[in-house]
Amino acid sequence: MSVRGLHVACSVSLCLAAASRVACGQETGSARWRIVGAWLALGPNASFLTRMGSRHHDVYVLGVRVERPLARSGGVELYHTVDAVPLAVSTATPLEYDERSCHSRPAPSDTIVPLCARQVARMGSVYGFGLSPAGLELRYVPHYRGVQVVAGAAVGALFFTRPMPDPLASRLNFSIAGDVGVRLALGGARAFEVRYRFQHISNADLGRVNPGVNAHMLRVGLAVR
Repeated sequence: MSVRGLHVACSVSLCLAAASRVACGQETGSARWRIVGAWLALGPNASFLTRMGSRHHDVYVLGVRVERPLARSGGVELYHTVDAVPLAVSTATPLEYDERSCHSRPAPSDTIVPLCARQVARMGSVYGFGLSPAGLELRYVPHYRGVQVVAGAAVGALFFTRPMPDPLASRLNFSIAGDVGVRLALGGARAFEVRYRFQHISNADLGRVNPGVNAHMLRVGLAVR
């Protein structure tokens, strides 16, 4: 995400805050925050760009969600969501690069050898946490309330233990995610969710480099209806 992308994300956040105030003014009694569940998103074998070309890693994000209602019309409901992310993991991430000679054996002293070096990456897992305070979710509630169709998007930030996904990037990254799926009633007020999630993570040029990460993920969770 570039600086322009960050400006767009901030504009979305401001619009959401304004919409929340308007909705709260109209439905003061119902617009209360409540914890609605936890979720886990899994993005195996996600492709990302490194100095050695395209590589693959696994991305995992754990979240806890709170929400409040904004509007309702017929069977469609709109919510303002906030996701606390106590854990985000990126596996097989370059932690540092070393330069090594391309020649496996030392050349004889009387031989002219062209200079040649290659970069070798030390890979490992990077851990982080964060918050997505600017989220919107639409829910369609059909006559059969055992199934709800849900779609949402959220903007926030993640802070990692190391620069991610490159040693010259930044620990602080911005997160933009969108998902769509279904919520299935389990009995009582509980529900099981399964969604497709697209996750974008980048530093908006805060680091010396900004490769960014995109992941296609499966998100599953438990929620209170």
